[in-house]
Amino acid sequence: MKKILLIHTGGTMGMTAGEHPSLATKQFEDEVFRHVPGVKNIAHIDFKNPFNIDSSNIGIRHWVEIGSIIEEHMETYDGFVIIHGTDTMSYTACALSFMLTNLPKPVILTGSQRPLSAIRTDAKNNLINAIELATYDIPEVGIFFDYKLFRGNRTIKISIDDFDAFSSPNYPLLAEVGLNIEIKNFHRTPTGIFRLHKNFSNDVFCTRLFPGFNPVTILSLIDSPIRVFIFEAFGSGNVPILENSLVPIIQKISGSGKLAAITSQCVNGSVDLALYDCGQQALEAGAITCGDMTTEAAIIKAMYLLGQFDGNAGKVKNNFNISIAGEITERSDP
Repeated sequence: MKKILLIHTGGTMGMTAGEHPSLATKQFEDEVFRHVPGVKNIAHIDFKNPFNIDSSNIGIRHWVEIGSIIEEHMETYDGFVIIHGTDTMSYTACALSFMLTNLPKPVILTGSQRPLSAIRTDAKNNLINAIELATYDIPEVGIFFDYKLFRGNRTIKISIDDFDAFSSPNYPLLAEVGLNIEIKNFHRTPTGIFRLHKNFSNDVFCTRLFPGFNPVTILSLIDSPIRVFIFEAFGSGNVPILENSLVPIIQKISGSGKLAAITSQCVNGSVDLALYDCGQQALEAGAITCGDMTTEAAIIKAMYLLGQFDGNAGKVKNNFNISIAGEITERSDP
């Protein structure tokens, strides 16, 4: 029988049921075997509970702690399931996908919209299927939710209260569960030795543009420790170039040795700064594209690369459009 390590970090799945759910203080292991005893027939399951917090409070040190647990137990288990709150699950999936280089085994994050102990809950389905998929040869950091396994660094949370809470707008499913489990064969395979990289930097800023956005608000940040500025622009990467033009700000960012990266408020498609003048001027000012990365992936990738390159924004720029863990579709120059 395969061995799975279940890492409980908090979130709705382990909460007490009721009108106002709260983080459970009892052992999650007892809850799992009481409400879903059948998981014992899928795999031998061991538990780790490094912390039990709302995912809104999760940050770099928590990612490192989770990654270190996986590294420590890589040879002992066939797969890993991480119970995590849904609000920042995509961010953690991105971080782990970058940290766990040449991952040889599945690492699957899951959670739920209602507690495991609730009568009408999605927790049992998500937990059972995440554990079973963790026994398969899918060496990816994935997110399982509502019968679907996604590449984690391609996901976004799309709903606060639907069971179908996640989407992968620019990458196909890794697997889908119905009467049978259908593996889609879009997963990656390791090409070298497994390693854990722990360094991140939070010297990253992200803001969403809107009509009337005053770029002066960014000026004071250029002299701050921030090394990478990510702008959620319009459409294919368009920014204002007339009134309240963002172009001078991008020039100042680039001129100071820092990086301006452009992502899109649209969830489908890829940023193309050369398509319209409003993107072309940003490109000429020194901005780079985030391609078809989600904003979540772009933020975490910037944090990760800054950590790997000791804050060198030039090296971040040179590596930003190179795929680390399948988070971006690489495009060749024409």
